[in-house]
Amino acid sequence: MSVSWMEHRGHRILYVDYRNLGTAECVETLRQHVAAVDAASEPVLCLVDARGAVFGSEFMHAAKAAGPKNTTRTLKRAIIGVDGPKEMLLQFFNLAAAPVPMIRFNSMGEALAYLTEPARPAG
Repeated sequence: MSVSWMEHRGHRILYVDYRNLGTAECVETLRQHVAAVDAASEPVLCLVDARGAVFGSEFMHAAKAAGPKNTTRTLKRAIIGVDGPKEMLLQFFNLAAAPVPMIRFNSMGEALAYLTEPARPAG
């Protein structure tokens, strides 16, 4: 299943697995992602795995529309597997999804550490 819940350090995290998917499968996974966030009883922590995924224009249009809607239901977002052209797509997504950007990490461990670290006080 492309969208599932996982536990890490006592935190519930929505794991969205785009690994090696083509554009059509990515769009369907995005739909599942949006539905899972909508169905959650509280704001979510989200980990996206984009290793080997092919995101096309259809996906970007759908993500742009979904980003602002899901932002109010999302505490933090982390992503792994973003390099090369995907970095530019991530920048565009983050513009649409403000103020909760998707932060890029090099490994699953780094992303999970970020998602589960205690919130820092403002100031």
